Amino acid sequence: MTSISKRLGRWVSALGLSSAILAQFSMAQEKKPEIGVLMASHGDIDDVASELEFYVNTAFLKNVGIPFPFWFRPAISKPAYLISSGEVKRQYGLIGPTNYRANAALQMEAITEALQDLGLNAKAYYGANFTHPLIEETMEQMQKDGIKKIIVFNKGAQFSWASAGENIGDAREYLKKHPEWDVEAIGFHEYNYDERFREAWAGAIERDAKRIFAGVDPADVCLFIGSHGLPVIMTDAGDPAVKMMKDSVAWLRTRLPEYRIFHGFLNDDFIPGAKWAQPRSSILAETVRGENCPNVLMDARLSFTNHHRATLYDLDIEVRGILERPGKLANGKLDPKWVKPNVVLAPQFDGDAGYAQVIADLTKEAFFEGKGDFERIKNAGSPLLPRPSYPVKSKYIEY
Repeated sequence: MTSISKRLGRWVSALGLSSAILAQFSMAQEKKPEIGVLMASHGDIDDVASELEFYVNTAFLKNVGIPFPFWFRPAISKPAYLISSGEVKRQYGLIGPTNYRANAALQMEAITEALQDLGLNAKAYYGANFTHPLIEETMEQMQKDGIKKIIVFNKGAQFSWASAGENIGDAREYLKKHPEWDVEAIGFHEYNYDERFREAWAGAIERDAKRIFAGVDPADVCLFIGSHGLPVIMTDAGDPAVKMMKDSVAWLRTRLPEYRIFHGFLNDDFIPGAKWAQPRSSILAETVRGENCPNVLMDARLSFTNHHRATLYDLDIEVRGILERPGKLANGKLDPKWVKPNVVLAPQFDGDAGYAQVIADLTKEAFFEGKGDFERIKNAGSPLLPRPSYPVKSKYIEY
């Protein structure tokens, strides 16, 4: 049921009128959407036994951030899986199911409602690069649904060759294989610098901090921002995502000056041969321990909009364990003055109306006003061709 139908239902109920009125209106609203908003990510899994091997192997074969040429990867994919799967299984064993797909579904519902509130005949869909539903599977459904316009967003706000670049590439590949589909398709690069996204992010953090640490002086609350790391080989070659994340954190310090704010990266450091963005979140956690933070709010909404293995393990287990580790004296005995800090992992955007509104606004502006950082992707270019550079301009930080 659309948001318009929901509101009408409340009015009908309040007035004591027949539900047949709502049924007739809802039937009129049940027409196929014309605009499809594809929210994409690398994805995550819930069942390790049945899903892990496909997930890890697909990521190894496709991820542009892995430091091996694509032609060579099939020959070593099995050994690579055996090397990395033990650590990944250990992490999932500690965190359990991530519920990533279920939370992504909540996000699609919120975005669809925001789109329809803007008067768009539109629906939000979710697709992944490395696990089901794959982007190609989602696009097949969009084609069956009769979608006439597609816009592809990465669920994280920044542009990286390994995120938005791969999302757009997978969508482009499907369109190349299906020339019979008469559809307009665009890929949105980034909304990291959009003040509406930044305000939705900062506002969510501020609300959570005040709710979780009610009555606590903000000076006694540290914000630990964890964002998606990248291999240094990519950032050295011009991938802008790490710079974008750093810039947004610099902006956040101007928006929430009353809090102490720290920023570290959630890196897949167990992948052989790759050096990653620093500081790694676990290294940063040691620094935060020395800051005497009695309350710590860990947040990952800058580049993850649903909780993922990286946030649920790297933050909620690894970083938490460091921050909550008892303090010791020089002689190795427990420090009697040590007080365990209150460490909380913030919720994710999931069905957050503010984030959904940002995506809906960007969609409308892209299609009907030609605004935004996007490219037309139907039958154009190579699916994995990195952009050689991406200019980053900001008043908040110098590079």
